[in-house]
Amino acid sequence: MHIGSTIATLYFDSYRTYCAVFEPRPEGALALTYLNATSQSLDWKRPLAEMLDSPAMQELEALLQPICGKVRSLGIAMTMESVLAHQIPYSNTLTTDELRRIVRLEVSEHLPSYDPSQFLATIYPLNGFASNPFTAMSVLVSRAVTGVAEHAAAFLGTDLQRFVASQTAAHTAFAYNYPEERGVIALCGVQRGYMDVSVVRNSVLLHTATIALDTDIDDENDATTAQESDKTSAKQNFGTICASALQEAADVVQAPLDGVYFFGSDFTKAALDEVSGLLTSPAKRLNPLRQLSTTLEERLQGYASRVAHILVPSIGAALPEIQPGIILSSNLPPQRQPQRKIA
Repeated sequence: MHIGSTIATLYFDSYRTYCAVFEPRPEGALALTYLNATSQSLDWKRPLAEMLDSPAMQELEALLQPICGKVRSLGIAMTMESVLAHQIPYSNTLTTDELRRIVRLEVSEHLPSYDPSQFLATIYPLNGFASNPFTAMSVLVSRAVTGVAEHAAAFLGTDLQRFVASQTAAHTAFAYNYPEERGVIALCGVQRGYMDVSVVRNSVLLHTATIALDTDIDDENDATTAQESDKTSAKQNFGTICASALQEAADVVQAPLDGVYFFGSDFTKAALDEVSGLLTSPAKRLNPLRQLSTTLEERLQGYASRVAHILVPSIGAALPEIQPGIILSSNLPPQRQPQRKIA
C-alpha cells in the first residue's frame, strides 16, 4: 500500500477541520510534511453558498494557502455523524442499477424529504462470517460535503482523489500501521456521543455498528465547557456500553476479538483506563503515525503525537482504501472513479 505522489487530506472532525500533507518515500513509505487545524468546524446544516462564505471557510482557506500548488491530489475524510451509514442487503450478483435502487429506498425511508441524487453513495460489502453473509454498509455523503471538497480542491489547484468516512479511513490507517495484526480486531471511533465499531480480520471488513453513548451532546461545536461536560458524562457509562457492544460484535462475527483499538476526538485516557478493566481483549489507542516518518518541526511533532488518535481518518484518507468501495454516484472526475469489482 503506497501513494504515488504528494497528497493533502482534509478531515472534517466534529470540532474542527484538520489539514495534512503526505509525501511518498521509497518502498511505499509515507511522510507527514504539513499539519494544521482550524479552531472551528463547518456547519453542515447551512446552505452550501453560506458555508463557502463563512468565517470557518475563511479560516480553512488560510490553512490551505501555504500548500497551494504543492500537492497533486486531495483526500477527504468525514466523521460518521456527517454521513448516512446503514447496512443494506447485498449480493455480488446485484447490478449497479439494482444497488442504486436499494440505496434510493434507503434514502426515501430515512430522509424522505431528500433527493437521492444529492448524495455520493458508496457501498462496502461485509465479508467473512456465516450468520449474515449478504450485507453491505452503504455510506451516503451529502452534496454539501462534496461541494466544500470541490471548493477546497479548486482553491489548491488539485484533483479530488477520494471521499472516505472515518471508519473506512481507520480501517486503511490500521492496516498500514499495524501489518502484523492479522487476527479479529475491533476499531472503535468515539465521537460526539456515539461509538462506531468496525470488526476486521486479515484486512477484511466483517461488521459495522453504531452505538449511542449514554449522554446528550451539545450541538454547539465551539462550546468548550459543554464539550468537556459531555466527555465526562460519556466516560461514566462508557466502559459498560463498550464492553456490551464489543461482545455483541464478537457474537455477530462468531469469533473472539484479539484486540480493540480506539480513536476519535472524544476518546480520553480516562475512558481507555475504564474500558481496559472491563474487556477481555487488549485495548489500545490507535496510533496512525506508527509507520510514518515526518519532516514537521519539533513543536508540531509533539502536537501530532498528542492528537494522533484524532488524526486516524486524516492518515487513512491519504492512502488507497484497503477495501475499495463500490461508487454508485459521484461528482469526482470520471477518470478517478474506480471500476466496480465483482467478488
